[in-house]
Amino acid sequence: MITKVWEPFFGNGSVIILNSHISKILPIPDALLGAFAYVADAVTGIIGGEKRWKTMPWMVILFGIAVGPLGLVSILLVILQPVLFDSWCTLCLASAVISVLMIGPAMDETLASMQYMKQVKKAGKSGWKAFWGKKV
Repeated sequence: MITKVWEPFFGNGSVIILNSHISKILPIPDALLGAFAYVADAVTGIIGGEKRWKTMPWMVILFGIAVGPLGLVSILLVILQPVLFDSWCTLCLASAVISVLMIGPAMDETLASMQYMKQVKKAGKSGWKAFWGKKV
């Protein structure tokens, strides 16, 4: 049980949110799961260069899968704070803002990769090779 956490704006809100039944749904702490998700976002976001949408579509699509659901879960968790608990959590809100800000660029790059894959397939070339970044 968390008894004290830095909370500059919402009094005891962070303690309430971090000890809620929602935070205990999974067998591991949700903060650990969030940290793992951010590491996955960082790793999949760093690998490759500016042209990775074409040279590494598999990585870009993996990045989109990592970022998109995390952002959606963050939005849901922010909505649940006042609705279920009548509380707010500053660190939770900051985390959600970061997650949501990542969605746009990640989805743009993911869309570019998917459009590239569609062009490859339309040209009658191997989508499988293109997906893995091989010359087509």
